[in-house]
Amino acid sequence: MEPLITKDSRHDDSKRWGHLNLDLWMGMVKPCGDVSILTIPIGGNGGSIAHLFYCMGMINSQALHRSILQELDHWNSQDGKSDIPLLMPIDDDATETHAFKMLASGILIACIDGYWYQANIASPPGRQPEESTMEVSLRGPRDGFVEKLETNIALVRGRLRTPDLHCEFYSIGSVTKTEIVMLYLSGKAPVSLVDEMRRRIQAVEIEALYGASQLEELVSDRPRSLFPLVDYIGRPDYVVQALMSDRIAVIADGSPSAIIAPGTLTLQTKSPEDIHLPYYYVTLERLLRFVGIMLALYFPGFWVALSAFNTDQLPFNLLATITLSRTGLPLSAPLEMALMLAMFELFREAGVRLPRPVGQTVSVVGGLIVGDAAIRAGLTSPTMLVAAAVTAVATFTLVNQSLNGSVSVIRLFILLLSSVLGIFGFFISLFAVLVYICSLESFGHPYLLPLAPIKWKKVLGALGQLPWSVQDKPRKDRY
Repeated sequence: MEPLITKDSRHDDSKRWGHLNLDLWMGMVKPCGDVSILTIPIGGNGGSIAHLFYCMGMINSQALHRSILQELDHWNSQDGKSDIPLLMPIDDDATETHAFKMLASGILIACIDGYWYQANIASPPGRQPEESTMEVSLRGPRDGFVEKLETNIALVRGRLRTPDLHCEFYSIGSVTKTEIVMLYLSGKAPVSLVDEMRRRIQAVEIEALYGASQLEELVSDRPRSLFPLVDYIGRPDYVVQALMSDRIAVIADGSPSAIIAPGTLTLQTKSPEDIHLPYYYVTLERLLRFVGIMLALYFPGFWVALSAFNTDQLPFNLLATITLSRTGLPLSAPLEMALMLAMFELFREAGVRLPRPVGQTVSVVGGLIVGDAAIRAGLTSPTMLVAAAVTAVATFTLVNQSLNGSVSVIRLFILLLSSVLGIFGFFISLFAVLVYICSLESFGHPYLLPLAPIKWKKVLGALGQLPWSVQDKPRKDRY
């Protein structure tokens, strides 16, 4: 990992610009079929030769012809000083690798009489900011992050018009040279947190960075953690809210989402739309999300433990209903629940791959239709289908999709232990998961903060949302 050179300076009369080797540079760019090489006489008298290099599809063609090629016909350089406004000298310390990085970003590279220049006429392909597909907006803004890093930074900068917003650029990947930016508010984000994130980014040594999800794992405290230790978001308004809460955001080029650190479980239950809705409704919704997490994790194992092993703990009427519904079924209760959960997971995966209007219907309705057919065929019981459906619906309440996947995996562990040891195995898995979550940290902050260790003054704000008129003033330690 190396810091990204992002500053371009005009020439200095005391030095010759660019120590690039033309032969070495030619050998580097010629195998790249998408790099156009123009060798043209300039200046009208044919005394000078210009070598122009640019990537096809990455530049503004009109700027190339009007502002570069036409102006080169009147080239009259003295000691390498460019009289074309767009042509700026390349720094002396730039290497062929740095120059190719600029070339791949859409910058034109020119070599004239041994002097090297750059012209920022980049116009790479991209899309305009639109509503994020990850977070649906009801009352909030509808501009979401895109794949272009500069656009994403501008979306945040437009909302934080303060010099305290600092941006630090880095390049990750010895092959891909992926640009990333770390955003934080000076005076709000703790210095120790900024230094730790900077250290972790600089410690990354990989060949290719494909996206933000890969970077999320690389900078986490425990890369193999079952729970996501950093949050991600696709909306700039939520990034601004996170920065104002003394957190750090990291955005990778080519990824339409930002990483938020440190991440906590209470943070991952919050939706970007919460700040645009009434506080009493948001409080109710957040409580329902916590209930959804508990149901999605523990309900299948709890139901199997009671219905298959500890039936004496059930009311008589409920026990009679379960017994009658299971009469004549060929599968045991644990295997039946595993089959139903696998079916709902299969339909959810199919819903993700299908077009959005069809996929949303298939994921739930399709599962219920097939489940009803399974009941009629005598493969499962209605009570087991209801338990699996409640679990699936509870899973849909999770805001963070990484947390969604973690819950789905841990749920199988709880179901397995409950299927072997009954209610005893259920409580073993319950406490094992709680102990594991309590042991997690994100950049030195407990994952369950402010619930464990408990901070009573912050519990209400974590589980719900306070009215804007009574919210605390900005202060340190707001996690």
